[in-house]
Amino acid sequence: MTTRRSSSQRVALIDSQGQAVTLQGQIGKGGEGSVFEIAERSDIVAKIYHKAVLDEDVTSKLDAMMACRSEDLASIAAWPESVLFDKNSGQARGFLMARMKNARPLHELYGTASRRVRFPDVRWHHLLLAARNLAAAFDTMHSAGIVVGDVNQGNLLVDNQMRVRLIDCDSFQVTANGRTFHCPVGTPHFTPTELQSVKLRDVVRTVDHDGFGLAVLIFHLVFVGRHPFAGRFRGQGDLTIERAIAERRFAFSSDRKSTLVDPPPASLKLSDLTPRLGELFEAAFRGGAPEGDLPDAPRRPTPLDWATELEVLMKNRAVCSFDQSHVNYNRNPECPWCRIEDEGGPAFFLPDTGMSLITKDRMGELDRRIRQLRVIEFPELPPKRLEPSAKLALKALKDRPQLTKLDYAALGMEIGAAACLAGVFFHGALAAGPIMCLAGGAYMLFSERGKEARRQETEMIASINTLKQRLLKMGSVIRAKHNKRAKEYQDLIEQLRTTMSWYQAEGEKLQEVLKQHRSTQRSEYLRQHLICDHVQNIPGLTGSTVAMLESYNVETALQIDSLMLAGIPNVGSGIVLELMQWRGELERNFKFQPDHGVTEQHLKEAEEAATQRFKTVQARKILMGSKQLDALAEIGKKELAYELSQFDALAAKLYSAAKELRDFLSGRRNPERFLNRSPIVLSLLTVGIPLVSCLLAFLFR
Repeated sequence: MTTRRSSSQRVALIDSQGQAVTLQGQIGKGGEGSVFEIAERSDIVAKIYHKAVLDEDVTSKLDAMMACRSEDLASIAAWPESVLFDKNSGQARGFLMARMKNARPLHELYGTASRRVRFPDVRWHHLLLAARNLAAAFDTMHSAGIVVGDVNQGNLLVDNQMRVRLIDCDSFQVTANGRTFHCPVGTPHFTPTELQSVKLRDVVRTVDHDGFGLAVLIFHLVFVGRHPFAGRFRGQGDLTIERAIAERRFAFSSDRKSTLVDPPPASLKLSDLTPRLGELFEAAFRGGAPEGDLPDAPRRPTPLDWATELEVLMKNRAVCSFDQSHVNYNRNPECPWCRIEDEGGPAFFLPDTGMSLITKDRMGELDRRIRQLRVIEFPELPPKRLEPSAKLALKALKDRPQLTKLDYAALGMEIGAAACLAGVFFHGALAAGPIMCLAGGAYMLFSERGKEARRQETEMIASINTLKQRLLKMGSVIRAKHNKRAKEYQDLIEQLRTTMSWYQAEGEKLQEVLKQHRSTQRSEYLRQHLICDHVQNIPGLTGSTVAMLESYNVETALQIDSLMLAGIPNVGSGIVLELMQWRGELERNFKFQPDHGVTEQHLKEAEEAATQRFKTVQARKILMGSKQLDALAEIGKKELAYELSQFDALAAKLYSAAKELRDFLSGRRNPERFLNRSPIVLSLLTVGIPLVSCLLAFLFR
């Protein structure tokens, strides 16, 4: 059986000079086209669009890109070199571009887990160099009048020399001969504030729009994978990355009073950089053009601004005296990477041995911090706190209400009823009693005043009952949410206690614990599975959620742990369950290969080092878990306070409605209030009293 060749492989292709181009193996595929090797040259590849007949906009855009091609553009981008045509029909089918060899996607450089695999020798200053080169590449683009538009980590490659190259250039915005070919798409967590929730197809992008995406990419590199808008929100509701961008809530800003967002734990701070670089980040993420400015007026740092200041930081770098893999700004009072590790954060950079340094001093510092930990109590919800109460006794008025026609009618009914009762024995009163009852009752029953009094009372009672039901339902929901949060908190405490017992284990108990954790090969297997590579396989996961996870040091299947996931903003129980199930599926598919990996003998030979590494991992888990506990307690306190304020606001409405009813009823005299409550009761009394009196009079004759 032979494999059917694709339609693009069967088409005879020629380039712009009429030279034949032969497609070979497919090396990539996207939404618009596929990329193929070509037989004639190894340094060139062909992108062939899926459509057999291209729109006029596409072909015109390719012509415009060919017209503005230059050596500068070709040096930093996979820029089209020649349009490819169907030899028979003459239709444009794609284009030739340079092949980017020995380069990896940019996110594999700033992602800690992927960097250890793809760029094991890279240190922080290498990331700074890549960021500087990235800025230079954007400067070249903008100088040529090109706007990238859809800035994201997916259309950038980086090699071992930290040289950055742009790909998917046919999506960029190009202007030629007065015509602008738009970039119709965007990646939400790289899209600037002013374009969030905007349909981008017909938007003319500016270099300032690019400036936002460029700043996000530079932040990713400088802050080793953190997203500038991923943090813990101290306001109300969930703060997605997109919403944070739209509201300019830069998570690492020095003005946290305005942003109400705290950065993730185990992160660099703006103060760890040069002051000017911190200012550039603030300007990129917190700045905005005053109303009335031209839409293309510069307001964010330019690529040249970034390149200049990154060079300053690189020239003023220092190597940590404790750990040679730690490179930082030479004016820092302390090594920020040591600070992060001592607080329980991960080792972002490993020395050449491939193992993080664990000395007695480092262990002592971790142990000291653990001994200082104090568990914050989760907020309590008093049992009777959610019981609605809106019972108000009628108040005694200083002055009796003025008599109204309704009061006279009620008085008439009372007198008539008495006359009817007397008429049973004194037949002379029997004639007047029914007339007075019927007259008074009819007035209350059919007069506008009588109807209005009943309507008001009925509506007030109905409003009170509705508010009571809403309050009862709200109380039930608040109690359920609080109990769920309290359970999550208690579960995390139990996990923390287990981890603490592992950390404190000694002697035989420690050996038993180590045996349970000597799954080195399985750990490596899980570490190789990056969450960002499996977004399609994990229901509910989005690019923004992945960015949030990465900002909280969860990048691989190995790091998917209930202790690590607890309390991460916008990562709900549903996503946690899906992530845990995905990890579980990977673990079930894992097969131990005894010929590869660490043997028991190797473990015995390095027992002390293995023990130290194990204890360090547990210590860091405890410290980070403690921070998550604090966060959960704080979230629980904040959420409960907000929910109780909503409950109290609704309870206040109920109390106000009850008070209004009380005041309404207190302002009426007792007979009228009693008789004129219900038209049915009033009708029965109006007709029934005379009938009963007549019947009794007849019986007693």
